Formats: sequence, C-alpha cells, structure tokens
Amino acid sequence: MNDIDALLAAAGLPASAAEIAGLAMTYPAYRAAVDALYAVPAARYADPATRFHAVARLAEWDR
Repeated sequence: MNDIDALLAAAGLPASAAEIAGLAMTYPAYRAAVDALYAVPAARYADPATRFHAVARLAEWDR
C-alpha cells in the first residue's frame, strides 16, 4: 500500500487505479493554483474576514 492508498483508505474514500492516476496527473495544476492564492504580495497583511463590531448607540427616542 502506497501513501496515496493509505490516505484515501484513512479518509474512507474508495478510488480505483484509474481515479488515482487521474488525481496524480492533475495534482500539479491544483498545487500551482493553491500556491497562487498565497502569492499575492498585496494580500499578505490584508484582513481576510469581514468583521462586525457591535456598538451601542443612544437614539433620541430612547431617552
């Protein structure tokens, strides 16, 4: 059993030899695409999440 078979078995994902060969062939393209997500210098310090800051305000009708 190779590493790929072991990982798929541990995840409970059955795969035929043809499916594993297809995954192995397309892996370099997927790996490059994922690496490109992190290669944007301007996004290095960007905040990736939208934040909600709850602030209490007094309205005129509250008084």
